[in-house]
Amino acid sequence: MRTAALLGAILLIILGLAQGDSDALGDDQPMFDVRKVEIAGELKYSDPNALQQYYDQLLGSGLFDDSMGNLTNFVTRPPWIESAKVRRVWPHTIRVSVVEHRPLAYWNAGQIITAEGQIITPRRLPDLPLTKLMGPRDTESVVLDQFSLISQMLSTSSLRVAKLELEDRGAWNIQFSNGIRVALGRTDILDRLGRFVAVYKSDLSGRIERISSVDARYPHGVAVKWKLQE
Repeated sequence: MRTAALLGAILLIILGLAQGDSDALGDDQPMFDVRKVEIAGELKYSDPNALQQYYDQLLGSGLFDDSMGNLTNFVTRPPWIESAKVRRVWPHTIRVSVVEHRPLAYWNAGQIITAEGQIITPRRLPDLPLTKLMGPRDTESVVLDQFSLISQMLSTSSLRVAKLELEDRGAWNIQFSNGIRVALGRTDILDRLGRFVAVYKSDLSGRIERISSVDARYPHGVAVKWKLQE
């Protein structure tokens, strides 16, 4: 009896709300239509207005029309959104708490490699002090692994990678933030890089402005191409 009475009371409340809000609801609108989408979370890279406009596609739909799984898939489609939690706030609001991807490096033209190793394609690239990684299609994990190993090797030096490229034919090229470009070839990459670093520390670091490029593809040393003196 108590259960039946409770259910009856709830039904009366719902009917009363529907009648009291009849001026805001059309005959063809659901009782709990979505009238507001709230975004929570820190946005560093997403355009807040564009993100709001995308999420506002949910306006007018029923609050319970879609499963939470479908809603989550929808709200995580924008390129910068790594994950999101969706909450239905009775009676007319959906609240989306978002977490953005963390950019790790630029990838080829117009893309970003995230800290999770995913490739995203934002509408606009942010201007960030990131290394540029380049390579053929589907080689991002290979290039990222090589970049990690190279960064570890350079951790005790002043050299920092500005660009790392894997060519179609499998050869590696590196450019440092000081402007020096080094050809590393296709094999023994870390050994060749190690020889360059040793020569750089002992003989080249004081003459950076005179260096055009370096070829480290030799078995026992490196070849330096000097800029023409004016």
